[in-house]
Amino acid sequence: MGVAVLAFGLATSVDAGPCKTYTGTFTAVAPAECSSPVGICTHGTLVGGFPSTYDFVAHTLVPTGGPGEFAYTGHSVITTRKGKLFGSDSGHLTMLPDGTAPFVTTVQLVGGTRKYEGVTGQFVAPGVLDLATGATVGSYTARICKSDDDGEDDAESEGDN
Repeated sequence: MGVAVLAFGLATSVDAGPCKTYTGTFTAVAPAECSSPVGICTHGTLVGGFPSTYDFVAHTLVPTGGPGEFAYTGHSVITTRKGKLFGSDSGHLTMLPDGTAPFVTTVQLVGGTRKYEGVTGQFVAPGVLDLATGATVGSYTARICKSDDDGEDDAESEGDN
């Protein structure tokens, strides 16, 4: 989910059949080690409707034509107490002269473990990256769908990541 540092925000969870929608905020920092070929990795925390941690590794970073504008791809692992969600990320960011880079990341869920096996859906996360520190802050909206809804709420209890 890009690079992040967290602010607390309003959280919601909405049921819609086998799909549920969550909102909240996130923060992240650059981890000590980064396996990205373009040097962009983050380790972050989601709070609000889907409390969890996440790790993002960028695979590509390509200019899109405008000054300081780039598109990127990568992958994320979102970890909760009840399992992991795996995501294929894509997004864009704009590097500004003040050393920040506003971005929007879309994480397409491609699978998971335990409670989230077979999950689909997406997270959309706008935020701002501090280019000097690698820290980010932003918000997210997630729609998580399971083919075999077990009747349990997908959201983790606060502090259960």
